[in-house]
Amino acid sequence: MNPNNKYKFTFAVTGLFLVPFLILSMHFIHGEAELRRNDMLRYLELRTLTGSGIISDVLSLNYNLSRAAGTGASAGAAALKTRLAGLVRENPFIYSELSLLGPSGGELARYAADKSVKSRLSYSGSPSLTEARRTLAPAGAVEYGEYTPPALVLAEPLLKNGAPAYYLAGRLSLAYLGEIVRMMGRNSYGNLGLVDMGGQVIADSESASIMKPGLKAPAEVLKLLSLASARELQNLSSEVHFRGRTFLVSVSNVAGSRWWIYEVLDAADLPARKVSYWAWRVVLAGVALMIIFGVVTLKLARYWLGGGDAAAAR
Repeated sequence: MNPNNKYKFTFAVTGLFLVPFLILSMHFIHGEAELRRNDMLRYLELRTLTGSGIISDVLSLNYNLSRAAGTGASAGAAALKTRLAGLVRENPFIYSELSLLGPSGGELARYAADKSVKSRLSYSGSPSLTEARRTLAPAGAVEYGEYTPPALVLAEPLLKNGAPAYYLAGRLSLAYLGEIVRMMGRNSYGNLGLVDMGGQVIADSESASIMKPGLKAPAEVLKLLSLASARELQNLSSEVHFRGRTFLVSVSNVAGSRWWIYEVLDAADLPARKVSYWAWRVVLAGVALMIIFGVVTLKLARYWLGGGDAAAAR
């Protein structure tokens, strides 16, 4: 056999093995990257769902005035005043100011954590009270101060025989809630945050909301929030393409509110990128096997097609 033909045969056979293998390997590598993205999306979804549950529990325990007061309308104004004063005294870091309003919205009593600060907020004319009177359900809005943590201006009706007998109102600091969000986001690969119904960041793991109160959530988060709201979904996780980049975003609604927990990660910053080395090892091992198969095929062809043992001896 011509020595040049021997090498040509080996290269040809190896190439016939390698071409389909490399095509499949390309799909394998890309598929592995897609699997990592999908796994990360599921992980982000789990984190936002867990986070929304935690925030919902905190809101129910500390930011539900009627539950915190633990006294119904039947107890009377005196008992309600005593309980509201006690709440401000026991937990001034949350209850910055509480007020008891009559059925017409007139203020019956007000208790402030800081006696030296005179509030300029009239709860009787607040949008929260207007909404609570219209729906006969708790209503609130987030207030963003330039030098103070966000606060929840809240109004809740206390019903008696189906009609409001009193209203509980107040300004509740969200600093405690913000610390919980930042603590949950310590292990975030991207940015985890809490937004109100207007898309403004109440708290986030990067503390951007502290530097810029009332900051809007990232555009890719707002895009997914809009999609989730349009589809009436309580949680949604998806890749979001924005300005030529791909982001992994998950959003989950905080039960009982119109707030959302979000987590966003730039796909280019996937922490598991090094895991793909095992896939490259598989491909390189396959290429080595293809070369070995080419040599073995040459040996078998010379033995079977070139005259048996005599050919093999040459």
